[in-house]
Amino acid sequence: MGKITDALKKVTDERMKRIQKKPDVQYVVKKVENTKIEPHIVSFHDPSSPIGEQYKIVRMNIQSLNRTKSYKTFVVTSSISGEGKTVTSVNIAIMMAHDLNNKNILLIDADMRKGKVAKYVGLNKSPGLSEILKGDVEPDATFVSPNIENLTIIPSGATPRNPAELLGSKKMKMVLESLKSRFDYIFIDSPPVMPLADPCILGAMADGVIMVVQAGRTQRDMVKQSEQRLLQSHANIAGYVMTNVEYHLPEYLYRYMNKYSDESYMSEKIPVTV
Repeated sequence: MGKITDALKKVTDERMKRIQKKPDVQYVVKKVENTKIEPHIVSFHDPSSPIGEQYKIVRMNIQSLNRTKSYKTFVVTSSISGEGKTVTSVNIAIMMAHDLNNKNILLIDADMRKGKVAKYVGLNKSPGLSEILKGDVEPDATFVSPNIENLTIIPSGATPRNPAELLGSKKMKMVLESLKSRFDYIFIDSPPVMPLADPCILGAMADGVIMVVQAGRTQRDMVKQSEQRLLQSHANIAGYVMTNVEYHLPEYLYRYMNKYSDESYMSEKIPVTV
């Protein structure tokens, strides 16, 4: 009996080694030189990479929503901080701007507490949304672009004393309605749902909410609570993006994909729509 057990264990161990085997060269994003855009922004640096291809799938799903339900304004949020929502927001906006249909894309950093959009694309954060909502500047005075065609960004601006009240004001509704007539798609990066009211306020104004969920970290109950808060505020959850997903490509698929790339890869953490 012991010999049979040992033989089965040996076969299992060998199978696991085959499954987990990776090539010596791992996929690395090819950073574009002479730019301040951070390497996390794969849609800019390496849009044809495996990660970039996943953002193209996200783009396709968003375009499908626009065709079937006329969705054009999206709030991007997460249950808690650190799930990759801002990186996801920037990557989606850039990938949407890359579409050959030449759609005008606007990305608004509505996290007026800890906004990081400007940091990721190498721009100044002020003036921005907070100055617009306080009446200090007109929206056009805050428009900036990281030299990406069809993409406009409104940074978060200086941190105000009352972010939630500014986001829930009539001014915010008026600004958003005005911008909707000038852009084909608007993406609003907001704070996480659980600690703050901001995403629920914004979600009620937008056509849909895209929830970012980090695999292996975000608890199921936390996601459900976030969903309930958004639904109670009359926000419409349009879809989900799961980050930090690790794929182990079968050897035959690796050989096929490697044939069409000048970089080798077997395992990479990438976003997927769910």
